[in-house]
Amino acid sequence: MAHLGADVAAFVDGQLSEPATREALTHLQTCDACAKAVRQQRLLKSRMSTVTAPEPPPELMASLAKLAAAPPAPEGWWVRVRRSVPFRAGVVLVSASVAVVMTAYAVGGGQPQVGDEVAPPFNRYAADFHGATAVPAGHVIAESTMDELDGSGWPCLSTLAGDLHRVSGAFSDDGAVVALSYSNGAAKLNLFEQNGSLDRDSVKDFEPTELGGSDVWVRDGVPMLVTWDDDGVVYTIVTDADRRRVEQAVSQLPRATRRETPPERVRDGLDRMTTWFDAA
Repeated sequence: MAHLGADVAAFVDGQLSEPATREALTHLQTCDACAKAVRQQRLLKSRMSTVTAPEPPPELMASLAKLAAAPPAPEGWWVRVRRSVPFRAGVVLVSASVAVVMTAYAVGGGQPQVGDEVAPPFNRYAADFHGATAVPAGHVIAESTMDELDGSGWPCLSTLAGDLHRVSGAFSDDGAVVALSYSNGAAKLNLFEQNGSLDRDSVKDFEPTELGGSDVWVRDGVPMLVTWDDDGVVYTIVTDADRRRVEQAVSQLPRATRRETPPERVRDGLDRMTTWFDAA
């Protein structure tokens, strides 16, 4: 079948007919793009369900409480204006606009978390760095399999940072992690990829920074460790290469969404809400 497109929201809400639902489920087994759209739609609906109305500021409540004790005063022209229908309609419109902006701000803010939180074993990766490959022999990934992984969202590039060539690829941690080793004879880089979202508690001793166009966490030393996540995959680099090569390597891999300014976050939230309501 064709991509779900505008039917994503109807599928998530269970509003498709039974034949259409079966057809959509079959399509999602082979279409990563539609599967991603469904995940994001579910996460968006989950976020929307937790958005609450803003509480009025204490100063406003205190002012309203004082009004009851104040003596009545003659109504001036401004009071009459405020009581007029056009003015009240304008207030309602402004209030609704503020509510929409606040909701958009809550909905926006980069990509939603995809998958369970993951805490990579950084210390083990660093301790094993000086071995011949990223993992012990016996778990080697064939070249043809690496090509398939590379085409399905698991980067297995043959070269990183210009002159670091792929030496080996293997599965580790019972097949949950793709481990790749790169070298140019003088420097070495191990790259680990696993499903999930990065557990922020696991990088408390890392320094957040921007590297190669991505927001990453870095732990300096020999070896140097760099980690980040993007679209449901956690990436970890362990290397003794210079920082320029590390930055170039990060730039070749999927990039974490940068932090948005408040206006960008509101605009992102409005775009998502518009897409959601159009599809509903």
